[in-house]
Amino acid sequence: MAGRGLVVDTTFVVPLGSARMPGSGTGRRRAADSSSAGGFSSLVDLAMGAGTATLVVGAILLPASEARADEPVAASEPRLMSETAEVTSVVDAFDGDDPFDLNLTLGFQQSWKSANIHRETNLNQPGLSSGGYVADTENVATYSQSTSTLNVGADVGIFRDLALILRLPIILSQTSSLGDLNGSSQNPERLQDPQGNQLFKVPFKSPNRSGVDWFSAGIDWAIFNQQRDPTKPTWVIGVEGRFGVGTPLHACNANAQVECPDPVHPTQNRDPGISRAMDSISAHTVFSRRFGYVEPYSGLWMLADFPQTNSDYGATDSLQGSVVNHPPLIGTFSMGMEVIPWEHREQFQRFIADFRLNGTYHSAGREYSELFDALGSSQASSLRSPNPGAYYQNPSTAKGAPQSIGDPNVQQVYFAGITDQQAYTSLGARVSATWQAGEYIKFTAGVGFTYNQSHLITNSDACNPNFTSDPYAAGPCHTTTGTVTGIPNPNERPAIDLPGHRFSVDDGTIVDLWVSGVVMF
Repeated sequence: MAGRGLVVDTTFVVPLGSARMPGSGTGRRRAADSSSAGGFSSLVDLAMGAGTATLVVGAILLPASEARADEPVAASEPRLMSETAEVTSVVDAFDGDDPFDLNLTLGFQQSWKSANIHRETNLNQPGLSSGGYVADTENVATYSQSTSTLNVGADVGIFRDLALILRLPIILSQTSSLGDLNGSSQNPERLQDPQGNQLFKVPFKSPNRSGVDWFSAGIDWAIFNQQRDPTKPTWVIGVEGRFGVGTPLHACNANAQVECPDPVHPTQNRDPGISRAMDSISAHTVFSRRFGYVEPYSGLWMLADFPQTNSDYGATDSLQGSVVNHPPLIGTFSMGMEVIPWEHREQFQRFIADFRLNGTYHSAGREYSELFDALGSSQASSLRSPNPGAYYQNPSTAKGAPQSIGDPNVQQVYFAGITDQQAYTSLGARVSATWQAGEYIKFTAGVGFTYNQSHLITNSDACNPNFTSDPYAAGPCHTTTGTVTGIPNPNERPAIDLPGHRFSVDDGTIVDLWVSGVVMF
């Protein structure tokens, strides 16, 4: 293809495809500099009449007039820009006089995550609970996390409208802590288990982590290209594989004598780790349509994680009694508009403003929550004692002996801080600006804000109801009349998972700032 493009989107749950495709402007070239006042006035008029979600989703799918770069009127005139939206740009190869494209990306992203943590209570006191009602208003702590990431990437053209996408985020620093929430640190009884043992204390600090969590390789393909066929929008689909390569995360307390205790051997220390130790598959599809100075777009993104067996997560992934034995599935719908108010085409210069809204659904699943370090490093016996991995028939026939007991031939399950979390949604907005300084380089800067819906982060069920045929495997999962209700869930911890003891995250927000640059060959 003619022209040069870029792909930089380090703030999305699934990395976006990037790079280069034809497309900008309509009609023949009017002047050497296309940044006329009349052009900007037309932009304002159009933007005021196209500010609804109907335009963003519907306009990109409807037939429209041709959206192509202005063509030179003589062979001696310079080759002009030919670009589509950044979100649907794809580098390619073997395309006319452009045999090969390569984009190298380097960016920095700073993220701040904060939330309030509460706990349910079943204390029968005025303003708390009564009549079987469980309140969830007990203040526990404020949560804060700061993450600095260096984003390295490459987009390699393979064929026409087809590209190989490589990404490597390097976490330079990640710190997290728990602080006082309206006097919560003065009420340590809120953080006790039913036996009176302290689960953790506030304030709490996790160690500073750094390293590589994962790297990814994927393919982006522009099925439709509005510059090749003006009757259709640009449509890009992509698939990506992520591969966890860093040291798996281990729960830690930066102020403890044994900072990162091994669940099996609490006196032995471990590396804090940085990786969620997941192999993942992500996929996305994005549509865009250029209308003069604006290009609305919409798209869907999906992410599915699969735990590696060498992590604390993977150690309990295959147990039959686990009710939830997978990470949350994540799906995102996004819609937005790119505005191109100024271009100097003969010098390959332009300015782009991107305005985006997105909604994300996180399914129920086991996850490294905001209390991963605090609960996983706890020395309370209710969390430190192992659970049986399975139950079998009690060989003892003594009077009063239970009919099923823990099976010693099945591995015991130790608590490592990973908990079952409730499904929730996130709503976000972001604004970014891209400045193409010339034919071979671009710069992007942006800010994003995300709000997370309140949700429980300790929510395991006591029994798995999918297995009721064997009364000897049921253990305590039966009614007072002996009816089997399932088999025990080895990941459940009554001290934090029973109603009246569960923890929740409320008022969660994430603020992202990022800058990046791309060199295009």
